[in-house]
Amino acid sequence: MRPLVALALMIFAAPSLNGQQPPAHASQLRAVVPVNAVRNPPYLRANEILGRRMPGAQPRVRFEWEHVPGATSYVLTGQWTNNQSWAVRSFEYRVTNRNATSWRANRVTFDVMLAHGSHSWKLVAIFGPGDAGDFQNPAQVSFDIRDR
Repeated sequence: MRPLVALALMIFAAPSLNGQQPPAHASQLRAVVPVNAVRNPPYLRANEILGRRMPGAQPRVRFEWEHVPGATSYVLTGQWTNNQSWAVRSFEYRVTNRNATSWRANRVTFDVMLAHGSHSWKLVAIFGPGDAGDFQNPAQVSFDIRDR
């Protein structure tokens, strides 16, 4: 009986005797972002960019929000319907400093072409390599783009 107890103790104690820990899995290696750092911009604005358009071209809309310190990107998600169909359409953009119209210390803008209709858009700031974000409380804006 004693040899079995000694063998069991050696098996469980061996990693700690050598100062070794079992290897961590890749899912456990994600960077931790402090909870108080994860927040969304306090506002999301959308303005139609007026000007001449080619016939059949969709209107251009500029989204604007306050840049959140530490945010590496933003997820801009929209849904809309038009008066020809009640089908809900949706689209998602991942906005980074590379594809934003402007990315400044205090403000970010992003221009897109959008279809006519009733729009509802949400914005979430993304932090760190683990893509942490407050998806429960996005900044939101709703607006209509009318055919002229």
